[in-house]
Amino acid sequence: MKILIIDDSDLERELLTEVLKGSGVKNEFLHAKSGEEAIQILGTKFKEIGLILLDWQMPEMSGMEFMEGVVKVPAVSAIPIIMVTASGTEENKKKAHDVNPHLGGYVVKPYDPESLVKVIQPFLK
Repeated sequence: MKILIIDDSDLERELLTEVLKGSGVKNEFLHAKSGEEAIQILGTKFKEIGLILLDWQMPEMSGMEFMEGVVKVPAVSAIPIIMVTASGTEENKKKAHDVNPHLGGYVVKPYDPESLVKVIQPFLK
């Protein structure tokens, strides 16, 4: 099972990958720097992807816009999504859960590596 990390920051994608690898996560990672790129990856590799880590604040297509589209597509709607974002208000958490009632988790940056792994662990295969 692969983990798709969607974040417009190269540094954030690499940091997430290194934190998870350093915590013993053995999964392969795919990276997308935009919602558009993530849709392309999902189009060809959706059967291999078992978890999506998604930033909210991205140019052109926000994480919320990406998630709104994904939850409507039966072939990919079952892939768990965990928001990993600096948008940590209760209002934003509610919006994310309203868009995706099956949201796997919501992690606010900056995050503690142990708490991040704790949220992700139930979805690892």
